Amino acid sequence: MLVAARAEAGTGYRDRNDMITALPMAKNSSARTPGRAKATAPDATQTPPRSSGCRFCRASLRTSDNYCSHCGMPIDPVRDHPLFVVEGLSSLFNVVFFESLLEQELNRAGRYSHRLSVLVVEIDNLKELETSYGYEEINRLIRDVAEVMSRVIRDPDTLAATNRVTALGTHRFLVLLPETPEEGAFRTAEKIRSLVGSTVFKLGGTENSVTLSLGIASTEPEHDEPNLLGRATQALIEGHGQGQNRSQVAPQRG
Repeated sequence: MLVAARAEAGTGYRDRNDMITALPMAKNSSARTPGRAKATAPDATQTPPRSSGCRFCRASLRTSDNYCSHCGMPIDPVRDHPLFVVEGLSSLFNVVFFESLLEQELNRAGRYSHRLSVLVVEIDNLKELETSYGYEEINRLIRDVAEVMSRVIRDPDTLAATNRVTALGTHRFLVLLPETPEEGAFRTAEKIRSLVGSTVFKLGGTENSVTLSLGIASTEPEHDEPNLLGRATQALIEGHGQGQNRSQVAPQRG
């Protein structure tokens, strides 16, 4: 991925390996979410061969990768500097990490003529639920929804989330689907929507159900794609105009 993690002042981590070890394990082994390093980090001043696996978490790497898509560490630590990658509430990757990975995957899709899709997901009526149940209960709901969503996505897919504070209260999930055309992205969106909608969540000691609205955007073979995430977000907004609990596909560009 095109961003990794940097411990900010006051976090208490002695070094990068310390920080990776402190990250939570993925809730589902097939979901690409922040994981732990399996070995002590080697000397970061030496550039590894491109064909090797990640030196920090041992995940396999493609020759076109600049960053490991599992732990977020740079392939060339001399040239690239790691950044903080985890959204604290959901323990998913954050927006900066997601956008950087998206850039990497867009370059790869263009090089090999692969399709690529993005989902932007919102919990319906989140602000109203917060008014009824309180901030902390909604934080727990967001974590629970993230766990349910992680059961759907495949190993190559990436699940991320926005930050409620920096996003002014709005919390969105982001899903990156490499080598996935529009039809496959829609099926994945419907699986996520169906599974979350059929799951019982506890809020304030009572059982509740929630629904999701999703925006979907996919690359097109005859067009460059400078703003795939923006198109998916716009599809979500346009879908809201037609109601909630739906998956909205961004229109193809003329």
